[in-house]
Amino acid sequence: MLALRNILWISLLMLAIGIEINQAKKCKIPENNEDIDWDKVKNDWYMVLHTNDEIMKKDVIGAKFQNISNTNEGMRIVITDLHENSPPQTFTSHKTKRRDGVYYGKKSEEQAFLASHTLTPDGGTNDKAKKIDDALFNGDILSLCDEKNFLVNAFCSLSDEWVVWVAFPTLNPTIHQISLMWNKLIEKGIIVQLYPSKTVENPELMESLK
Repeated sequence: MLALRNILWISLLMLAIGIEINQAKKCKIPENNEDIDWDKVKNDWYMVLHTNDEIMKKDVIGAKFQNISNTNEGMRIVITDLHENSPPQTFTSHKTKRRDGVYYGKKSEEQAFLASHTLTPDGGTNDKAKKIDDALFNGDILSLCDEKNFLVNAFCSLSDEWVVWVAFPTLNPTIHQISLMWNKLIEKGIIVQLYPSKTVENPELMESLK
């Protein structure tokens, strides 16, 4: 129940702020951002909030992030995406660093990677989700992380709207952790409506991976 109250609180806060701030502001990655030492981002992280984009609102119900570390080019992370109607997919994501806090995603040819976002359970392709992937791998990705409370990946869709995925080191983040995350988004000029992943309300789905 605490997690649900947290989600309700942040949703109401974002709604109130959205009334005062022009949400039509053009999506643009900020120039000045903080560097991240990925070797300090320990333990497992979980997708908790997202902008309900075509990837997240269809088949992906949650994600788990593990083995985060620095590389010579930037960073790497092992991701397990949970799906509504198909088996979980685990793959390794590599990102190349452009400048502090800004990365370029490298698209993998791993079948698990390709299946995780755009393939439908019946073997077809979700064209709307593919457009999100096209934006993800053809533009800059803003990473915001204080190394212990929140981890945000944000990028611009092909229609110039923010796509934001937020992870925490728990499926049940505290009000303090959510506030730190939201304050950082505001600082960067990112005003969006966020929605809880299905694994927040059904943590047993994520626990089945252990």
